[in-house]
Amino acid sequence: MISLLLLLVALCVPLPVVEVSADDGSPAGRVWLRETTVVTVSYVHSVERTPVRESYQASIAGLRLREVRWQSFGAGLPDEYDDYEDGFYVKRMDVELGRRLTYWFLPLNEVHVSVGSRVVFEGPAEPSRVNLCIRYVPVFMVAGNSHVSGPVGP
Repeated sequence: MISLLLLLVALCVPLPVVEVSADDGSPAGRVWLRETTVVTVSYVHSVERTPVRESYQASIAGLRLREVRWQSFGAGLPDEYDDYEDGFYVKRMDVELGRRLTYWFLPLNEVHVSVGSRVVFEGPAEPSRVNLCIRYVPVFMVAGNSHVSGPVGP
């Protein structure tokens, strides 16, 4: 009986995770955030129809925007850049964003969100908000998530 109680307590221990969810009903992707790692949001710009890649540093303290890469100028894209590499304009920065970031995406944006080298979200299936957040969830919510396969480091 005591071992069952200990197991139940262990399954409720909170772990820090990077969680990606969408309002379109797709399952949330959760990855155990063992140490600081890179989160990349890649998408096709709605107006310019060119690729954009945003890179964030994720830690239990929150998200920091570190770099944006894009291929054209226009609606909502930066007009200043630090470098031009491999066909992309590159803007490096260090902007603290807190523990939650929300986007509005359409299916034509062809969104991919990666934590480390793992893709944890693709979509959305219909126009919706896509949420990226750092939060704590019980162990059983991480272990039971089919979109997760263990800890992610840098």
